Amino acid sequence: MMMTITFVPMEETDFNSYLKISLGEYAYEHVKAGNWTEEEALQKAEEQFKELLPEGLETENHYFFSLYDHELGNVGILWLNITEDNHGKKGFIFDIKIDEQHQGSGLGKGAMYTLDEYCLKEGIKQMRLHVFAHNQRAVALYEKMGFMMTDYMMSKIYE
Repeated sequence: MMMTITFVPMEETDFNSYLKISLGEYAYEHVKAGNWTEEEALQKAEEQFKELLPEGLETENHYFFSLYDHELGNVGILWLNITEDNHGKKGFIFDIKIDEQHQGSGLGKGAMYTLDEYCLKEGIKQMRLHVFAHNQRAVALYEKMGFMMTDYMMSKIYE
């Protein structure tokens, strides 16, 4: 059964809660990927978020949505950046997340279908994203939803 997701513009209180949790998760993912040390991770995450979102929720070209299911209520978040150049509108998914208790239930796929509809309605020609290689569940979902690998960044760790 296809789960239907609605994008609801995020409120300031939800944004502040999201930001607090997301900074820690983002820092942890970089440590896990071997990009940052534990000691520097949170500071680096905060610096990147401040650079990306100088006006917080009101930062130009950044859109934050709560993912809403009509039976379950809010089930996750979506952070998009939408820009336009000579080739048309392009989007980048900075974050998409289904709450842990709802993962594996089809809501992620439902959110991606809703994103497809959103892109068509808004005239977005291309949507991109970054996914950490160790997140195989997300990689599989994105490939299933038609995303193609465009770059490889590889690393070898010596200890």
